[in-house]
Amino acid sequence: MEHILWLSCIVLPDYAQEFGIRRNSRAGWISGMLAELDKIKEFEIDLCFPIYDRLRMKNGECNGHRYYTFHCKSIETYDEEMIEELERILALSEPDLIHIWGVEFSFAAAMLHACRRKGLLNRVVASIQGLTSNYVRHFYAGIPIKYRTMLCANANTIEQDRAAYERRGQCETEAIGMLRHIIGRTDWDHAIALATNPDIHYYFCDEIMRPVFYENVGKWNYGRCQKYRIFLSQAGYPVKGFHYLLQALPVVLKKYPDTYVYVAGKNIMDAEEKVPYACYLKELLDENSLQKHVTFIGDQDAEQMIDQYIRANVFVSPASIENSCNSLNEAMMIGTPSIASYVGGTNNRMITEEEGFLYPHDEPDLLAFYICRVFQNENNLSSRLSDNAVRKMSRLVDRKVNVNRTREIYQAIIADAI
Repeated sequence: MEHILWLSCIVLPDYAQEFGIRRNSRAGWISGMLAELDKIKEFEIDLCFPIYDRLRMKNGECNGHRYYTFHCKSIETYDEEMIEELERILALSEPDLIHIWGVEFSFAAAMLHACRRKGLLNRVVASIQGLTSNYVRHFYAGIPIKYRTMLCANANTIEQDRAAYERRGQCETEAIGMLRHIIGRTDWDHAIALATNPDIHYYFCDEIMRPVFYENVGKWNYGRCQKYRIFLSQAGYPVKGFHYLLQALPVVLKKYPDTYVYVAGKNIMDAEEKVPYACYLKELLDENSLQKHVTFIGDQDAEQMIDQYIRANVFVSPASIENSCNSLNEAMMIGTPSIASYVGGTNNRMITEEEGFLYPHDEPDLLAFYICRVFQNENNLSSRLSDNAVRKMSRLVDRKVNVNRTREIYQAIIADAI
């Protein structure tokens, strides 16, 4: 039985109790793949987690997997101490293969340095999640200059947040340059991987979603949704593009005055100390009297997200950049008619006019036009988009297909390294 070490970007939810921390709902695709690989019982998988509080660090065993921890001072940079800690974990785990989930955090580069010192670089594969080295180019999209440098008490400026992304991007580029094997799922991440490292071996493999989404495939129904209800999964920072939706909303309201927007995720508008991006959003809300049409509902677990998708008339992803938006995947799987900005890898998720609508991210009038088309529902447009999206996404995130592909990738890399 081959022995695999996973470096995860977070403490997986089912292990949170081991460290006395709150369950993190992010990175559900990692937990989903782990659950499926456990079923085939071909690999022994150890887990490696970043811990930010030294007092919570420990190694142990839980849910049939050994886990190891290292101290992460920053996701933007790494130091010699982090590399040495990861070297010790490699010595304890003795893996046949190391799988790094995400190259956009500093510890991915640190792990690759540790693997180089151990002579294991040919046994490392990394999955692309986001790509901050590219995201940084789009960080200011649509943000007026005065808000980029605005100072708020106890909060970074947008300019400072962009600089943090730039530091992460430098670590990411370094990591991709060291890698020999990488897993991706869109033309966009494939292109960036090859542009960064022309010698890298790219493997295509899509994700596995959280189990509850497979249990609710196609549950959206036009007859039961709340008409003129728009749902967004987050609006916490500029690249998610909520400001573009707020620019589109007045146009929609002229035709559909009962339109209402629900926004999940971190509610930056309720923070005691407003961040500059929240100040810009407030300006947009105030100048068009949109407050009564927008509700921030905070973080939602998987079941709550499904409820939001089912109740929505349309799901919108207005980001200035994405690889493959996980919330768009979820919405399409549930069958919610979806509109997404044509950025990054979204063209690999949907065909416009057939499975949803794609539009240039900085064209809010076109976004408004497509929202109105979904609301109008001429010739049962919503149901047609819904049915096609469910078929598309069910194929892309098929659990059996993607776990078998992962298995093939692992076996090929291990065989090649012998």
